[in-house]
Amino acid sequence: MTMTAQTPELAGPSALDEDDPVEATPGTGRYRSQVREVINRNTVVSLALAQGFNVFLPVYDGGVDFILHRERDGEIRKVQLKSRWTIDRKYLDRDLWIAFPMAGAWYLMPHEAMVALGENEGLTQTTSWRDRGAYSKPRPSRATIAACASYRFQPIEAVAAAAADDVPPA
Repeated sequence: MTMTAQTPELAGPSALDEDDPVEATPGTGRYRSQVREVINRNTVVSLALAQGFNVFLPVYDGGVDFILHRERDGEIRKVQLKSRWTIDRKYLDRDLWIAFPMAGAWYLMPHEAMVALGENEGLTQTTSWRDRGAYSKPRPSRATIAACASYRFQPIEAVAAAAADDVPPA
């Protein structure tokens, strides 16, 4: 997976989505979805490892895709992986962090902070939020990108390059 080093507004997608041509056996949309999720999860795991987190996978997915723990400061983050900026009532008051790609980068943001941002932008007044209890942004505004900036991971290319530099020559 490649991510561009352009500015967030101009960068290409950083996650595979429904329009990406993941090769699979014809007619196996579920396979495509599973491949997409594995690639996205491994990208976020790599980014979290670079920040000193260890990653734990729950045996049962009750709304937490994985748990990040950083031993040096005891930080624990229960993470739900999404393919775009998403808020959902079922995640309220659960101390969840949402990992999502946006404008060519990956973000890890507390769900409650995302809901507050959604309230400020009027998203919690939409039919989607009121009637279905969820709202997602496939194409976030520049204002949303700017509001999420402090939760942005460093580019995956930088993490991969640093990891490659740490590998001793053969």
